Amino acid sequence: MSALNMDFKNRIRKRLISYPKFHYLIRIFYRLIIGKPEPVVSNLIRKYIKDESCVFFVQVGSHDGITGDPIHNLVVENLHYRGIFCEPVPRNFDLLKRTYAYAKHADKRLRFENLAISQAKEIKKFYCLSQDIEKNKTLMDILPQTYDQLSSFNKDHVKSLGEGVIPYILEIDVPCLSLPDLLDKHQVKKLDLLHIDVEGFDYQVLSQLDFSKYHPKVILYEHAHLSESEKKQAKTLLDQHGYGVAVHGGDTLAIAR
Repeated sequence: MSALNMDFKNRIRKRLISYPKFHYLIRIFYRLIIGKPEPVVSNLIRKYIKDESCVFFVQVGSHDGITGDPIHNLVVENLHYRGIFCEPVPRNFDLLKRTYAYAKHADKRLRFENLAISQAKEIKKFYCLSQDIEKNKTLMDILPQTYDQLSSFNKDHVKSLGEGVIPYILEIDVPCLSLPDLLDKHQVKKLDLLHIDVEGFDYQVLSQLDFSKYHPKVILYEHAHLSESEKKQAKTLLDQHGYGVAVHGGDTLAIAR
């Protein structure tokens, strides 16, 4: 997509995002025209928490808030959705805030944290790709569209994109909080939806959830980069706390029974 077309698309999005009902109607109409249904995961999340008068969510690993994001439209179109976005990479964090800048009542509903979820309050090394990689047209032609979403505590995870990206890997220091500390900081009393997408650290985040205090109706996490052991541990943990799980591509959707 050309820069001109992208700019036009962004301006249209900014207009629509301010009008939740209109945004929904236009989106549904557009999907009918192109013959592309709404993603299954988004529909299931909508289905299982539809009766809540106030939905509180936490999204860990928000990236830009829209690219491949299963909860973006739910947040934009439903004013009873309130929650916290966490994104450690400064560039992505700026894009995230811009994504929701025009969402209706964003200042009252949405909170943004430029941090990563770790085991404690600390500063940790984090690895992401430099914007300079976009100047390498040959490399950009062979990278997947999701190349800039593979930021991680694990440098090898970013290197998995291929040797060509190694010169563009940045090591940055990011502030971290544990999941319980984040929830305490924002005085969260009720958690309905937990979405985790943190490139291989997903089980480490999920395992910090105090199920005796919070019991989300829906938990969505990426299992694609977990070890077989962590996949089993995550499933066991959720089963012990009364969740049914289903695999959707590289993600696992857990629904409270």
